[in-house]
Amino acid sequence: MKNYLIALFSGLLFPLGFAPFDIWPLTILSLSLILYLTGKTSLKQAFLVGWIYGIGLWGLGVSWVYVSIYYHGNQGLVGSLIITFVFVSLLSLYTGLVTYLFIKLKTNNEYLDYLIFFPVVWVSIEVLRSYLFTGFPWLIVGTSLAGTSIGGWIPILGSYGVSILTLMISGSLVLMFKKELKINWYPALIIMIILVSSFTLYKINWTKEITTIQASIYQPNLTLEEKWSSKGVRQTMALVESSVLNADEGEFIFFPETALIFDKEEMRAWISDLEGQATQRNISLISGIFAKDSENPGSMERYNRIQGFGATKGHYDKIHLVPFGEFIPFKDYIGKILDIMGINLVNTLPGKTYSPLISNQLTISTSICYEIAFSELIRKTAKSSNLLVTISNDTWFGASIGPEQHLEIAQSRALEHQKSLIRATNSGISAIIDRKGKIVQRQGFFEKKELNDEISIYEGNTPFSIIGNYFIYGYIMLIY
Repeated sequence: MKNYLIALFSGLLFPLGFAPFDIWPLTILSLSLILYLTGKTSLKQAFLVGWIYGIGLWGLGVSWVYVSIYYHGNQGLVGSLIITFVFVSLLSLYTGLVTYLFIKLKTNNEYLDYLIFFPVVWVSIEVLRSYLFTGFPWLIVGTSLAGTSIGGWIPILGSYGVSILTLMISGSLVLMFKKELKINWYPALIIMIILVSSFTLYKINWTKEITTIQASIYQPNLTLEEKWSSKGVRQTMALVESSVLNADEGEFIFFPETALIFDKEEMRAWISDLEGQATQRNISLISGIFAKDSENPGSMERYNRIQGFGATKGHYDKIHLVPFGEFIPFKDYIGKILDIMGINLVNTLPGKTYSPLISNQLTISTSICYEIAFSELIRKTAKSSNLLVTISNDTWFGASIGPEQHLEIAQSRALEHQKSLIRATNSGISAIIDRKGKIVQRQGFFEKKELNDEISIYEGNTPFSIIGNYFIYGYIMLIY
């Protein structure tokens, strides 16, 4: 029982290294504790220890899921708690698998076990979690160092690679305090090498500034009810109009995910007038919008699109959709169950191509909401772009830790490619992030305001932009 309580406590420490807490040494400590604990357990106990650790980790780490279910899922207190616990329990299977595989692979060489096998097993499960069942790449260990001065390996190895280095630090800490080891200064040396090299690499600029743009990011701050009401639509249209009228020549204007809840053709006259004003003054308006399926215009299904207007052309349709939020997996079966529960969901159509937005000044890599968490998806267009833009609507999660974690993930993408990133959301947290992953400006929760700043535009690529996660995938396969 004592070991299980320690596992639960250790799991609770893990999310404290991520936003909004940002006490990253606690994530390292958490991993050291579960590694030490797992090293003393039998194969029979290993999975349960890891699963209980996961209950603490995910119970706190994704507590924001409860906010969405309770306030917007109409499931009541008990129903929301049950659904959240089921979700947490399922995610905890991953950490249970980590501890089980570690004991299965464990040798009599503790340096090999703690510095090689445990980091590789953990990160291989992070990768598995990022793809299995459409993927959930949340609370990736390396992300906790985004925005810090020791994130220097992120532009080279990406977040998964930095996960391995962070886990090596955790393993080294365990080795340092093992009394039976005659020589224990090697682990301290490993920690020093990782930290010093990270700090040194952080100072390297892999990309080159070529120009700047003036940007305004609008946060409408509408409730979900207001957003879909006729009054809310009029308010948003008025805000978009005024943003263009008040913009300086050549300015870039950003609005959040589905800020415009209609298709371009449904408001053709208004869109045409808006485009004319923007084009005349070389203004770029970039906004979330819904789009009909041109091949099936009578369908209720829509694309979740980010659209360029005025001086910026093109669009991108969201490819990686959120299960249950935007589409129903196994719709013929699960859809019937949801109907019985009174949960009505409309399918969103997945996009087909990875297409950046183009202006006469720059190429813009775009992503919508949850997609920012998928590093390889972002890399497809980021490596040939000058600016990263992500739009979202995190209103579903209120003022919980979810939007903070979402913003931190965006920081890691900016640092991976060393390019400025603009994040526009409906009710928080909109932000401007520099190429080092640092937040230059941010808006608070539920603020109706705009951010204005001069944004640096870069060309060139980091090693990660070119290689991606393939080096880490190869390393994992080699160890296995």
